Amino acid sequence: MEFSERIERIRDLDDEVFDIFQQSQFLILPFLKNSKIPKTTELFLMFITGTNFIKNSIFDCIENDDVYSSKILFRSLIEHFLRFKFIYINYLTEKSDSKSEYYYTILEISEYLSLSKSIKAVNKINGIDEQTIVEMWTELCENFPKLKTYDKKEVEDFTRNFSIKNIITFLTETISKSDPKEFLLSKMIIEYSELSSFVHGGIFAYQSCFQYSNESERQKEQERIAGLTYQLCGTIKYFSYLIWYQFDKEFGPLYLKTEELIKRI
Repeated sequence: MEFSERIERIRDLDDEVFDIFQQSQFLILPFLKNSKIPKTTELFLMFITGTNFIKNSIFDCIENDDVYSSKILFRSLIEHFLRFKFIYINYLTEKSDSKSEYYYTILEISEYLSLSKSIKAVNKINGIDEQTIVEMWTELCENFPKLKTYDKKEVEDFTRNFSIKNIITFLTETISKSDPKEFLLSKMIIEYSELSSFVHGGIFAYQSCFQYSNESERQKEQERIAGLTYQLCGTIKYFSYLIWYQFDKEFGPLYLKTEELIKRI
């Protein structure tokens, strides 16, 4: 089988997985509206949607013989996958929506803080009076009223706990206590670090370009990325259906069909 045919086969399998997701809309939308776990459901849908967009772009890069860009996108896909697994595992631990709601709020605050700090840094460079810490905190509390019950240090600690670095630490500790079924997760944690060079313009990425100048090596790597991309996106859908099945048994056939398709790779 030619390289293009093997990639096309992966895309065909992925189309089947996505068709199942489209068919699930008549279950998901009412479930979201009346869900006992609204934030967990919203986060799962957020990761399903986001990873679908990334996946399609990775496939396009591979078909355009652009291995460098596909690796940059693949690292982003892995981060989405790791964050999803973090939410998934925390939900299984508590069987409630509280951790997901907490994660959603802190993530939103973290991104808001990051933007505010960037604006402050630019203003300082341009000689504009920088916003005082008190003003910044007041503004933050206006946007997120719940923060009034916390002090600044607590919020900084909260956002630090949800950094990708700490999520990886949490998942690594989880893997050490689990079974071999977590092989894919442990592999992705390692690969996430390795791919940093492509995102940040490092030496490892530059050196890899020489290796991938060989067409056979390049195609082998692109096929590997395509297969893992398919698996990661399918796994996010599969585990989402599995959680929703606990509340609505009609999700059962969806996760069984998706699991069967993932195994075909």
